Amino acid sequence: MQDPVYTILIVDDNENNLFSLRALIEEHINANVIEADSGEEALKILFKERVDLIILDIQMEGMDGFELASIIKKRRMTSSIPIVFLTASYIGDEFQRRGFEIGAVDYLTKPIDEYQLINRINVYLKLIEKERTMNVILEKRVREQTEELRAAKEAAEAANEAKSIFLANISHELRTPLNILYSTTQIINSYLNDDQALDREKIRSKIAMQQQNCYRLLRLVNNLIDITKIDSGYFELQLSRYNIVEIVENITLLVVEYARNKGVSLIFDTDVEEKFAFCDQSAMERIILNLLSNAIKFTPRGGTIKVEVKDCGKTAQISVKDTGIGITEDKLEVIFERFKQVDNLLTRKNEGSGIGLSLVKSLVELHGGSIKVKSEYNKGSEFIVEIPAGLKDSDAQQADVPDRKEECEKMHHNVHIEFSDIYY
Repeated sequence: MQDPVYTILIVDDNENNLFSLRALIEEHINANVIEADSGEEALKILFKERVDLIILDIQMEGMDGFELASIIKKRRMTSSIPIVFLTASYIGDEFQRRGFEIGAVDYLTKPIDEYQLINRINVYLKLIEKERTMNVILEKRVREQTEELRAAKEAAEAANEAKSIFLANISHELRTPLNILYSTTQIINSYLNDDQALDREKIRSKIAMQQQNCYRLLRLVNNLIDITKIDSGYFELQLSRYNIVEIVENITLLVVEYARNKGVSLIFDTDVEEKFAFCDQSAMERIILNLLSNAIKFTPRGGTIKVEVKDCGKTAQISVKDTGIGITEDKLEVIFERFKQVDNLLTRKNEGSGIGLSLVKSLVELHGGSIKVKSEYNKGSEFIVEIPAGLKDSDAQQADVPDRKEECEKMHHNVHIEFSDIYY
């Protein structure tokens, strides 16, 4: 037999009644039965024991059942315990009203009908069990909601901290090129005000510096505008049918010079010459340029960057793999998160707002694709982009044949913008 899960207190000043009630209950119900032969004794027990149900005789010497029930219902710890009154007297309306006003749940008349008593007790024990179950469920929900609130609070605090760092970072990113533009303008003015012959090379050098920092500002503003459009649902892709291999190869070739100036080898490879997909060419260029820009930033002199396109049937896979500084395992989960950077503003060795990879992820997902990163600290990183290649012709228009010269100039312009925060 299982250990009793309920405790029933029977209160009666007649020893024979106590014995009979106890024997009857223990014969039919698995419960721990406690006896009290007076109201005072019952109160002492209730101060020490947890009781589920009280069967209380009304007509006792000294403290009667009504008085005891009133005290029990006034105490916070015992107020919810069900009380069943026992009485040998006729139960009139006034008698019942008084008991129910105190807080009794039922009346039973002596001599006790055994069947009726056991059924009544079972009913109340089932109600108690349901209440216990509901309390357990409620406590579980309260714990879960408390945990959710705690997690939400921590997430909000982390987001606020990340936004604060992001704003500080953006302030730095805006201030640096503006300061350079301002100081360079002053230097050029000093050259122009100098009576000596103008040194054209010096002026060209300063203008090139101004141009690079204008590109930096333009890149930052473009990223902020586009990420806001994406979040608001206003960013629309201009889909056309393109050869992904050609797009990636052309961009890689344009970036070779940047990599060479940094002392880094840039290699392009593919297992297929053509892999068509419906995509937004400008968005694809920004995705590849951002990944190449990061690879060049974080790959030391003498390192290698390999760009590879693979035909994966329903998808085109683009991989940008470098032998750079890599990313620690604990940072891999946040690398694509908004407002977060792997390097702290005060310790990072390269420029950047920290929203580039977040924008890349959003652009890839707008194409119905995915992006993931593999990395090992001090050994390098690999970013892998997969773009669907199986859309129907009705999903996008065919790309117009571009003006090669105009297309090349546009791509050069985009490269200058995306690589504007790389200094040699």
